[in-house]
Amino acid sequence: MSGEQQIINTLLAELDAAAAANPKMNAAYLEDILFTQLLSRLAARRTEKDILHQVQYHLTFEQRNLSKDEFVVTRGC
Repeated sequence: MSGEQQIINTLLAELDAAAAANPKMNAAYLEDILFTQLLSRLAARRTEKDILHQVQYHLTFEQRNLSKDEFVVTRGC
């Protein structure tokens, strides 16, 4: 597992723990905010078409992933 993936896994675990620790926290809304922030970050360096393609690709992968393989993002090296 890449160092980048380990960082993301840690951050998501912290997000889940923070949501679970606060009963007033809306976990679904928290995820919506996270998604919006990620889109804003991507928009700073990618075109809208590129972002839409990436989202569509991931959704299609999840729908067709009959073997339940883990999706892997490479650095393009």
